[in-house]
Amino acid sequence: MRELLVVLNTRAQSFLKHAFEFRWQSLVQNLSSLLIFGGFTIAVFFISRSVTDYAMSQAHIGLFLFHRFLSMLLYVFFVTVNVGNMIVSFGTLYRSQEVGFLMSLPISHAKIFLIKFVDNFFYSSSTLTLIGLAVLLGYGSYFDMPWYFYFVVIFLVMLPFMLISGILAVTALMLLIRIGARIGFRLLLMLLVGAYGASVYAYFRITNPMALVEDVMKLWPNVNDYLGYLDPQFVKFLPNHWVAEFLYWSINGDPARAVPYLALLVLTMLGLIAVAGLMARKFYYESWLAVSNLQAAKNNSASKPPGLFRLDGKNLFSPKLDALMRRDFWLFFREPSQWLHLVLMFVLLLMFVVSVATMNIRFDSPGMETNAFLIVFLFNGFLVASICLRFIFPLVSLEGDAFWVIRSAPIVMNRLYWYKVLGSMGVVLALAETLTISSVFLFSQSVYLTTIAAIMMFFVVLTLVGTNVAAGGYFAVFKEKNPMRIASSQGASLTFLGSMVYLTFVSTLLVIPFNRYFQQSEFAGMATPHWMHWSFILIGLISMAIFFLSSFIGVKALRRSG
Repeated sequence: MRELLVVLNTRAQSFLKHAFEFRWQSLVQNLSSLLIFGGFTIAVFFISRSVTDYAMSQAHIGLFLFHRFLSMLLYVFFVTVNVGNMIVSFGTLYRSQEVGFLMSLPISHAKIFLIKFVDNFFYSSSTLTLIGLAVLLGYGSYFDMPWYFYFVVIFLVMLPFMLISGILAVTALMLLIRIGARIGFRLLLMLLVGAYGASVYAYFRITNPMALVEDVMKLWPNVNDYLGYLDPQFVKFLPNHWVAEFLYWSINGDPARAVPYLALLVLTMLGLIAVAGLMARKFYYESWLAVSNLQAAKNNSASKPPGLFRLDGKNLFSPKLDALMRRDFWLFFREPSQWLHLVLMFVLLLMFVVSVATMNIRFDSPGMETNAFLIVFLFNGFLVASICLRFIFPLVSLEGDAFWVIRSAPIVMNRLYWYKVLGSMGVVLALAETLTISSVFLFSQSVYLTTIAAIMMFFVVLTLVGTNVAAGGYFAVFKEKNPMRIASSQGASLTFLGSMVYLTFVSTLLVIPFNRYFQQSEFAGMATPHWMHWSFILIGLISMAIFFLSSFIGVKALRRSG
């Protein structure tokens, strides 16, 4: 225990020193983070309170149905935390140089596992925790809950809930690595992605939200009664159900029926911690050796890869550009965590497009049509922002300690920066336009709206790629080798929240033009959309201004780096 406390104390001192380091860059970053994170938290709080107020006061869905929807949301939250911890854990527990150093010290493998898990959990779950707390405050304020309710829910409900998800992720990772060493990691990756997709599909297939709404509404006006007999039996064994039940009985003022679910969460968390400790003693070192041996075998068998784009045996690009393209290509595709997250992203995109294609909704008013269209567009933008944060923001940092090699090479930093911007934009733009055209056309069946959405998405990609490359250079962390940890850093979170502010601003500018468009389409039979173009021109000018300003900052940051 003494060794564990020494290491944790060292990590805490390092964090505090970095947090309170007086440098202009750190000061600007911390103040900007405080303002944007604070504003984001306040916005999520009011959204949560408004949604709760609408569901209870206007939609009148009742407490039981509301908490069942909350349970479904918590299931998605649980899976998200689980996936995030598994991806980040692979880098922090198996690929980190610090683990190799700790393995050489007289510290048990279980303690090393615990140190890295705690580091990994808070690193990968900080933003989700902030969102969860803001939602909780909005929810509790609507029901006018006392102050100790928040204390209990934060430390005895939500923290165990998230720890259960994180512990399941890392313990499963240890077992999966041992299995992967025998059956192959590519096959294991496909099985893992299939398992996550099947679990989410099966959950919503069995719980069937639409059938649940119909069953509850048949009992109107007794929708506030407890209707637990409508729940499938298997959901009663899930942590998200325990959280929803605790909140339901707490809101109803029945602590005797709420406390057992709290005890289930805490006892399950403690039990999983004990199991994880025992498994770490037996499997962690062996699984770490398996990953190290696999990496060593890859390094020994590595050969110079050929040019990526060749025609008649000749490279299509100059030697400098071809070398940069080959390096980035193999740097990406040789990292397992990159593959895993990329495949999961594609699964999410496919599920979204299929969901839009299967919707058959008729709207009663132009306002509802406008909101629905903007939700589809905004969700597309959110997915693009997530892809940029995960794969574009870490590009400069992944140059690593060897960045001095590029600085000493006959390459101008301006060209290197624009290579990263234009190369990233080509890939993201192709994906974003495919997603936008398919989803918007399937939703609206309108060539005009699809064209407008595609043009708007071009400006969104221009802005998001430019800001992520620039911010990735400004907040570069060359010591970090794990791209997921880079994408979870404070600078990355700040960039992502800035992207959300930009997307909200764009959507706000589109509300009035599209509302007027749908009004004319409904009442006049056809719309004259030429007046809408002024909003699009304004969005284009603002997007280009943000792009060039961020590029100016990014080039200066790249020259200063290394």
